[in-house]
Amino acid sequence: MKKISRTKLIDRKYNQRDARLFVIATEGRETEKQYFAMFHDSRIKIEVLATGDDNKSAPQYVLARLDEFTQKYDLSSDDTLWLMFDVDRWGEKNISTICRQAKQKKYRLAISNPCFEVWLFLHFDNLNTVDTKCKECKYFEDKLRNKLGGYNKSNLNLDLFTNYIEDAVQRAKNLHPSHQQNWPPTPGSHVYRIVEILLKAINDKKV
Repeated sequence: MKKISRTKLIDRKYNQRDARLFVIATEGRETEKQYFAMFHDSRIKIEVLATGDDNKSAPQYVLARLDEFTQKYDLSSDDTLWLMFDVDRWGEKNISTICRQAKQKKYRLAISNPCFEVWLFLHFDNLNTVDTKCKECKYFEDKLRNKLGGYNKSNLNLDLFTNYIEDAVQRAKNLHPSHQQNWPPTPGSHVYRIVEILLKAINDKKV
């Protein structure tokens, strides 16, 4: 079956010929998609493949969703494909298998430990010694809720995050600077890996 041209994903407000496509398959249904809506520029297009109503959010399903996308669309060598999920409850053996398969397919990894809320919290503060020993997602959701005075993962207030994206990148990178790690071994987030590239694309027009 003939693949669909990538330009079908990029509407006319973008530079269809030169726009770089970032495809992100996510474990979450809403939070990540809302977050990446903050990044606007005519030279980039972010396509988020979120978990649907079937609730198939385990890493193997996130990988399968990205596989299905690559089989459907004719992508450019400048486009990048990302897997974004949480360590949370999935188990290191399962995650190791998914990471190995992903890297064989040239997919990039942006994994959070234990959850995406760690990345959101890093916009506002560093983790402390207690935080870096905690593996509970609810702990970080509550921590974010206390910091912001409220937190609803289905309805992010993007205005709270916009001015602190570069701070989050630096804090996350300080925690886990090694590019050899497939995921953060302690609480933290590798979401900074894609965000750093997006910021460079927007600010410099070069990546």
